[in-house]
Amino acid sequence: MIEKTDMMAAENIQEAVVFSVNPPTIQGLGMSSGLEMQLLDINSRGPAEMSKAIAALQHAASGSKEIASITTLYQGEVPQYRLNIDRDRVKLQGLTMADVYATLGGYMGGSYVNDFTEFGRTFQVTLQGDDNARGNIEDVMKLSVRNARGDMVPFSAFTKIEQVMGQATASRYNTYASAAITANVADGVSSHQGIEAMERLVKETLGNNYAYAWTGEAYQETQSGTTVSMVFVFALILTLLVLAAQYESWTDPVAVVLAMPVAVLGTVLGCMLMGQSISIYTQIGLILVLGLSAKNAILIVEYATYFRKAGRPLRQAALDAGVIRFRPIMMTAIAFIFGVMPMMFATGAGAASRVSLGTAVVFGMVVNAVLGTLFVPNFWEFMRNIQEKYLSKLFKGVD
Repeated sequence: MIEKTDMMAAENIQEAVVFSVNPPTIQGLGMSSGLEMQLLDINSRGPAEMSKAIAALQHAASGSKEIASITTLYQGEVPQYRLNIDRDRVKLQGLTMADVYATLGGYMGGSYVNDFTEFGRTFQVTLQGDDNARGNIEDVMKLSVRNARGDMVPFSAFTKIEQVMGQATASRYNTYASAAITANVADGVSSHQGIEAMERLVKETLGNNYAYAWTGEAYQETQSGTTVSMVFVFALILTLLVLAAQYESWTDPVAVVLAMPVAVLGTVLGCMLMGQSISIYTQIGLILVLGLSAKNAILIVEYATYFRKAGRPLRQAALDAGVIRFRPIMMTAIAFIFGVMPMMFATGAGAASRVSLGTAVVFGMVVNAVLGTLFVPNFWEFMRNIQEKYLSKLFKGVD
């Protein structure tokens, strides 16, 4: 993982812009870690103004608590040569612009001619100037183009060379000229907070002069921001329906679901104690913890329901179920916790994701095993009492 010392080591290098990056958290989404944004020149202000806008963003980020740094490879002011071709002179010389561009392209870049077969192999013929012959900009003026009369017309007859400043490469995003920038969030700041901070910085610093678009993992996160909440809601509904069909009861599944917030509490407390943000890996660990929490609660509720149907008093049935299932639940929970605990102390490349996942699972399971297992019998007794005293009278034949 990149530390501040890695960035400081390159501060004294004046010949180049040097910065270090981490690999992307999810392979295939972006070229590096961090929040990837495309800054869009919606008002066609040009490369020079784009460079100033990026510099203003970097300066604003230096005073932000959420953003550690903003890096970019965009170069809007690079020394270049521009060939000013006089089209009127080209026409007077009996030339066409297509011939001029073809000659210039073949000399500076290359031009495919044809293929030929020799010695049982196919070779490609490419027209291109030699390295030494195109190493000086003045060599362009020595080129000649054949006109309609068969005469060779030099470039110097209709071309002038001008030194200008411009962007090294032309990139576009959503039809607009764009610059790719990467925002690295500060320690203890989640990616969601970083996204909100960057959007606020762009709005406050650049106003309506520029727009932005997220790419890579940041784009996926912005698109799935509400999806995660919907997934949890639908998972909860599906759990209730499946358990209702299994127990043939509408109250027993509620006792299982009531134990899940205890696991969520453990995960949140663990992230606070370890200084971890609620990242996508924390959410994955939370889903795993909720599943294990439901499993433990289901075992207790199943035994309590069996004892109640056998004729035991309500409280005694809940107590016996909790006592019988406490030992096996604690054995499996402790074995699982110690098995996942090494992830909390992971080091090396990609350690941040393993630490986030391990923290969520370990603390969630610890709190659920200690508190959740103790509360489930009470939850079941409470819901069963409601069912037997009230619901059974309202809905005759409903268990």
